Amino acid sequence: MPLACPNCGSRRLRHAHLRNFSERLWSVVGVYPLRCRDCRLRFTERTWRISSIRYARCPKCWRMDLNTWSPEDHHANAGQVLLMQLGATPYRCEYCRVNFVSFRQRREKFSFKRWRKYRRYQKDAAGTRRPDANGVAEEAAEN
Repeated sequence: MPLACPNCGSRRLRHAHLRNFSERLWSVVGVYPLRCRDCRLRFTERTWRISSIRYARCPKCWRMDLNTWSPEDHHANAGQVLLMQLGATPYRCEYCRVNFVSFRQRREKFSFKRWRKYRRYQKDAAGTRRPDANGVAEEAAEN
């Protein structure tokens, strides 16, 4: 997913509230106001890409590197069970830990290599841990 905050580069975004009629019109074609969860910047961005419309994405963070989950291991609600019986695939976003069901195929399989980079970035942004030259996270020094 190419969406990132133009101010800080974070990919932790959410939909912002629609303020006026023109934002509601633009949202019909996929242009939404977004807010960064790190720096709180509000900006407008096109969230639909023609090249990725046929792939499933997380409903919370819009990522497309997904895992699958088993209905025997996780509790599925009645709507998810019905969709799975109709042929939908159960997906899980490991970044935000959301289980969902989609008829679309996944673009790429989740890998823990990317997960470690993401977790390292989150801890560094919080100011508690940062990676050293070898890539190992160490405690941040107080300045």
